Amino acid sequence: MVKDLSQIIELPRQTDGTGFYLHFTGGFRAAKVTEDAWRIEPVFVNGRACATGPLTMTQLQTLTKQNRFHAIAFQRMGWMDGVYHSTWAPIVPEKANHSEGPAELWSHIAGNISRPRAKEFFESIERPAEEEFTKAMDDKDPVEALARYISLSLRSMDISVEQIAEHYNEQLVNHMAAGNVEGQRSANTLSQTLYAHVHSFFLHLGATRDYLGALIAHRVGLDHTKIDSMARLVGKLRQDNMPIDALLGLLTTSGDITAHPEKVGKLAVSGWMEEVTSIRNELVHKRPYGSKSNESWGWVAPTQKEAGLYRYFRPLDVNGDAKQDLLDVLHHHYARCTDLLHKAARASGNDTAMMHITDEDVISLEIRNPGKPDV
Repeated sequence: MVKDLSQIIELPRQTDGTGFYLHFTGGFRAAKVTEDAWRIEPVFVNGRACATGPLTMTQLQTLTKQNRFHAIAFQRMGWMDGVYHSTWAPIVPEKANHSEGPAELWSHIAGNISRPRAKEFFESIERPAEEEFTKAMDDKDPVEALARYISLSLRSMDISVEQIAEHYNEQLVNHMAAGNVEGQRSANTLSQTLYAHVHSFFLHLGATRDYLGALIAHRVGLDHTKIDSMARLVGKLRQDNMPIDALLGLLTTSGDITAHPEKVGKLAVSGWMEEVTSIRNELVHKRPYGSKSNESWGWVAPTQKEAGLYRYFRPLDVNGDAKQDLLDVLHHHYARCTDLLHKAARASGNDTAMMHITDEDVISLEIRNPGKPDV
């Protein structure tokens, strides 16, 4: 206990505020200033990392296309009462409105299944004990549970990509501030954080894939507790006896599941899903990302030097190819995964509508006196 009050310093709290960003590959990003006005950053001007603008969305799209910056996601972030918050909406290919990502759609599916079940429970018990409430909420049927697992895994994958994009932006700014924009390689302790988020990305993408496989297994009458992964689902299916299911049909028409190249009558994972599974198996089961020497360094290269536009590059060395950029590869598979899961949510036949809370949905309400400390 500190008795000398002169030694007590109140910890600062961030003032309220919000920001809206559009993140791209290479560490480039744009901040929305006003309607159809965007500030881009970082730009290398007079030896310093700067921000400039405003650009219209049309101008921004032209600039990013010219420099091969690919849009990853929209981010709304800020502070309220000193508490940081962030929402991340991935850019889903061929989709015009990105306000609801696949994580939200699968959360809506789970919520719309649980809502009538919860209503029935509270109507049957006036004042349930905490243990009863917890048991009732956790007593999910397979569709509700797997939809929730898919949603949580997608959101965890979003967070991994968000942190990797932030790392790229920070490293790009750092290189510009140091004047290292001509391919000088460098690394720092933040590389360890990058390695952790890359590992997390592949773990959560794999979990999403396998929960989807388990859900399809349940939908076609298989035991999802045994057929609990995409690999086991595909291994169980046969070409001459394929169940009819919208989600299974989505995987076959998109080329994610095709005829096995060597085993007659059997099926195999293919396309981007086969490719990302191969990368995941290497970086999760064989070695961690960053274990190869050429993955431990990053550098900055110009994309449009006269305009001060550069990108950060970090190699991913798989299958003997170290010329590909880590975030470029991750973004490709991230976009394909979010596209598949967005289409799957819509094709599932389940209710993907956002839940609207009414007075009848409020279980309890406690109003606290802001001037009185919590006990």
